[in-house]
Amino acid sequence: MSPHTSVPPLWGGQDDLDTVFRTVETLTSVGATIGALEQLASSSTLADDGMFGWPVMKLRSPMWWRRLGPERLGKIFGYPNVVGLVQTRALAGLGLVLPGATRAQRGVLSATMCATAHGLHTRMAGYGLDGSDHLTFVNYAVSAAEKAFGHDPRAREALAKFLAAQVCMAYFTSGAAKLISPVWRDGTAIPEIFRTNMFGDSRFFEAVRDRPWLAKSVAWATILGEMAFPLVLVAPKPVARGILASGTAFHLANARFMGLNRFIWSYCSTYPALAHVSRSLGSTPAAPSAPAPTASVPTAPVPTALVRASEALRRPGVRRGAVLAGAGAAVLAGVAARQAARTRRERLTRSMPGRLVPVAGRNVHVLARTDAADAETDAGPTVVFENGLASPATEWGWVLKGLRPGTRYVAYDRPGTGWSDTVRRRQDADAASRDLLALLGELGVEPPYVLVGHSIGGLLVRSFARRHPELVGGLVLADASHPEQFRRSPRQREALPWIKQRMTTTYLQATAGLLRRSGRMDQMDTLPGEYAAATRDCMAHPRVWRTALRELDQSQRWWSPDAMRLEAGPAMPVAVLTAGETVRSDPTHTELQRELAQLSQVSRHDLVDEAGHETLVLAEQHAKHVVEAVEWVRAQHSTLGAAKGVRS
Repeated sequence: MSPHTSVPPLWGGQDDLDTVFRTVETLTSVGATIGALEQLASSSTLADDGMFGWPVMKLRSPMWWRRLGPERLGKIFGYPNVVGLVQTRALAGLGLVLPGATRAQRGVLSATMCATAHGLHTRMAGYGLDGSDHLTFVNYAVSAAEKAFGHDPRAREALAKFLAAQVCMAYFTSGAAKLISPVWRDGTAIPEIFRTNMFGDSRFFEAVRDRPWLAKSVAWATILGEMAFPLVLVAPKPVARGILASGTAFHLANARFMGLNRFIWSYCSTYPALAHVSRSLGSTPAAPSAPAPTASVPTAPVPTALVRASEALRRPGVRRGAVLAGAGAAVLAGVAARQAARTRRERLTRSMPGRLVPVAGRNVHVLARTDAADAETDAGPTVVFENGLASPATEWGWVLKGLRPGTRYVAYDRPGTGWSDTVRRRQDADAASRDLLALLGELGVEPPYVLVGHSIGGLLVRSFARRHPELVGGLVLADASHPEQFRRSPRQREALPWIKQRMTTTYLQATAGLLRRSGRMDQMDTLPGEYAAATRDCMAHPRVWRTALRELDQSQRWWSPDAMRLEAGPAMPVAVLTAGETVRSDPTHTELQRELAQLSQVSRHDLVDEAGHETLVLAEQHAKHVVEAVEWVRAQHSTLGAAKGVRS
């Protein structure tokens, strides 16, 4: 007799552990057997010349498998022997679906399903697998283990709770991953998913394509439903039933619209275990009573670990001690976090090239050459650099090295970027221009200025030129953002949500300390030696990516509309450089870049064919084109100034 049979089951009917696991095995095996039969029907893909041929797949097999030798592995996974593995899986699954198998037989069959699943997962090198395959393996592994502890009720209960915890964690992490994704929060992911051939549905896509409110509602319903799913373990019985019913409807809808049929069997088959654990956690043990003389085993209910813990916490002394311990742990965690942040800031400061300049109560990081000796050598305009998104001033390393000796320049980090302090106020275009003017004044750099903007920095140099045309001697726009690029370019408009998604992921990677080996970080190694390591350390800091997300939003709200107000003028030289890789990926980009060159009647437009959006300034071979454009603008400014003097 199960110690819990005195409590009514969550969904009615018999609810002892044997029935729970039998139901889990049966439902899981329905899906697994169908999958095996489908694989047998398309077994030609496993042939040596097929899509999943062993000669190719074996190259991705684990190293410890390869130690067994290619001949031994080929006897199992080579064609047609591998078909026998699929047939074994189909027969074992069928044996679990049909009634009449004993506990021992079910244990052997579940273990067989685990072994064949592991073999096929490795044989397929991960291709064609999804979350349903992983949960199916867990279901069978737990069921096989449960048969090994047939005379240990506690172990069997623990296995049921483990399975329930696994599926709850799967739902919650899936919802949490969607929650931190901008494309899910704004609903963009829904039409993008349903427009695909693999997971799409034309009718559903048409329904959400032109109804952003509907797409957003579906996205948030999915997020909240998945994250709230673990409440099934502690919710009242009617609520728990509703959660399980919602989960079933969710998977049925996915099967209908997305073709995710296997998820119904792998996930919904765990619901009996969830119901059992929910009832167990919510049960109240009966008062102890003397065992009946004829009873062969104790029949008094055994309190669960959760109930015993809750009873202990009801004692005043224990409860007070637990509260104090929790508060102490929170304080210690806070102190440790602050100390870690302080250590990280100190390490970042030690790696900083250039210097910090106090401006309006905050420190601004600059790489500058402004002294009087250099001014006498080259009396032309000072070059002021505005960085791209998430990039520190060191991104201009090769450009700074390529400038003529004596050329005055200022490269700086915006608030929260690079080594500059963060500000809490709104950083709109007016504030950005005001900050830059204050920095130039603090450095004592006299106008005129040649403003060089890369990527999103191109918007800010236009805003500064609009406010202070008398201070600006020209513009250099290095693959700069166009104020209307996300409205007029379908390619860039579709990419915007995924840019936000990538930056959110990068921020999380930086927070977890996993960013140092990313592709974006590897690009920084192309910078001059004194800048490469420092830039890598700087961009591994999560603050940089948090600021980048904020600036991306600010560029859409304020920077782009403000930059559009800059009127074309004949007296301001403009040089535009366009990365060839960007043009090839987005044909509209060429038209937008031509419009940037039309900001002045004195302009040039150069296409750097082999350059990418980032490498245009990061790579030495492409940075020389930026240097040439800077020198051209400075020369044109001097020519125009001389001509103006002659006319006057």
